[in-house]
Amino acid sequence: MNNLSKDLVEEILSRVPVTSLRNVRSTCKKWNTLSKDGTFTKKHLTQSAAAAIKGEILAIVLINCSLRLMSINLNDFDHPSIKLTGSLISLNDSDKLDVTQVYHCEGLLLCVTEDYTRLVLWNPYTGEARWVCVEPKSVDHSKFWYAHALGFEEGNSCRVHKVLRFAHPPSERSVHEIYNVSSDSWKVLDVAQDWKMDVDGESNNYGVAVNGNVYWFAQDKEGGNVPGFLLCFDFTTERFVPRLPLPFESYFEDEVTLSSVGEDQLAVLFQNLNTYEMEVWVTTKIEPNEVSWSKFLAVDMSPLTWFQFFTGGSFLIDEEKRVVVVFDGDKNVSETNRNTAYFVGENDYFREVDLGKVTTCEVFPHAFSYVPSSVQINQTA
Repeated sequence: MNNLSKDLVEEILSRVPVTSLRNVRSTCKKWNTLSKDGTFTKKHLTQSAAAAIKGEILAIVLINCSLRLMSINLNDFDHPSIKLTGSLISLNDSDKLDVTQVYHCEGLLLCVTEDYTRLVLWNPYTGEARWVCVEPKSVDHSKFWYAHALGFEEGNSCRVHKVLRFAHPPSERSVHEIYNVSSDSWKVLDVAQDWKMDVDGESNNYGVAVNGNVYWFAQDKEGGNVPGFLLCFDFTTERFVPRLPLPFESYFEDEVTLSSVGEDQLAVLFQNLNTYEMEVWVTTKIEPNEVSWSKFLAVDMSPLTWFQFFTGGSFLIDEEKRVVVVFDGDKNVSETNRNTAYFVGENDYFREVDLGKVTTCEVFPHAFSYVPSSVQINQTA
């Protein structure tokens, strides 16, 4: 292909699937440089979106401390499938990561390593990465207490990405810190905390990024008969904003899990402790100080199965098929040793897909839809 023009090579390579782009970059320096050019990435992402198979969802799944790129296919409605299309467990040939938490925002991933000596901000599409050194603030602030979030502030010329981390240990003062990717600096935030949330290693209460801000399910710090609510961190003001209402009343031990629909909608899955009713709602409007909801799905799980998704179960939505895909452990046995995806929809639709053996007891499978992006990680000033 040395005799071909640059434009023709660009046109040919732009038709390569996203999952094969790494092979393109490793072929030669010329292709590696071309694949990172802004004109090429724009064309390649456009071609990839156009070539996407209808009825498929591209997802990144954290499973057994590894990141996997998976394709979820509902075209055969009676026999849905989940296929491994790529492995994201290493940033390059020398970095083999054990990942215990992963967060995403507009195509960027924030990975928490098992030893918690550093975080990595990473764009799997471009291969760009930023390593961030971290350490607990005290002996009691172990890695298991920390939760994280990835968002951005709209700057004058570009978006400034930021990382929030916080710890709420039972015997120590809470810690809230924010990392500015552009300036490569941490600072401590002063937070008046009147809320609590389960964010330990066994919880699936991940914050979800929508329009650069991050949302969690939270509860009143004092407990009592106060329903749970939506809590937002505004990355522009660097503050937690006043509570936002959920479209249902939830209390202690009810299951509430958040997910996203694209980059601008939030979804929430609710299961009442005392019934098998499952509800899924999607926002019609969401801002740090305002939210409105529309019911996407309501299913009585009792005719389908006897269990609830006790870990909260991360989930994805197929809007066209009106189906929710929940990732959890195998609930058909008392002590699970399998990771499983559950497909739940209208008219008693229920299917299971086995995702393999559980090899790590600390981390439940966590999934989110993935759209490749050419967003650059801010360089240090």
